[in-house]
Amino acid sequence: MEQMLIYLDKIFRRIPWLKYYEIKARYSSFDAEQFYLKTSQVEFLDRYNITKINYACGKNYLTGWLNVDCYDERHYKKERKECIYYRVNLITKHPFPDNCFEFGFAEDFLEHIQQDDSIIFLAECYRTLKPDGLLRLSFPGLEGVLKKHYNEINYKTFLKAKQEAFTIWDHLHFYSRDELKLVAEHIGYREVNFVEHGVSKFPELNSLDTRKDQIGLNTYVELRK
Repeated sequence: MEQMLIYLDKIFRRIPWLKYYEIKARYSSFDAEQFYLKTSQVEFLDRYNITKINYACGKNYLTGWLNVDCYDERHYKKERKECIYYRVNLITKHPFPDNCFEFGFAEDFLEHIQQDDSIIFLAECYRTLKPDGLLRLSFPGLEGVLKKHYNEINYKTFLKAKQEAFTIWDHLHFYSRDELKLVAEHIGYREVNFVEHGVSKFPELNSLDTRKDQIGLNTYVELRK
């Protein structure tokens, strides 16, 4: 499908008027009932009694944490044998039981998924957190994106912002603080605390953020179940 879209995009760009449009996949055929039947029953992964989970870890593997991402295990750093990694689809039901993690962490992940998928992700994090468990998130916030990329109100600036803030990095949606708080509280999180880069009153979450160059762009928040 992806290769077909690329091919069609090249053809359309040769046609006047149509060349200004982007060709993207649509999911109008999505069947919620069928998808539920396929994904609701999952086999739980061995957590090795670990109660901390690092979502969408990329290459930032944390010792003493369960590290999960969409990459195949073959791409996992073999030299980091002390770390545990699983390939997990984070926008469907997570392969973990209810109330099993004390801490969760996700850095620069939310902006890569659509809003509907991010709500599923946040809800699954909530389900698998223990009561009073904490989820720390770091992501480019809408406030920071507007300030950095939309600093001049004109058409050319907005097109450049679309390229630099969205398309280059495959970013799909930026949460504002108000929006994230609304969604989190609706799911059931009882505390939404916005914090600073690398700062947490909980030792397990302190100094986890790695991207100092995104201070001022990113939003940092801790959600308590």
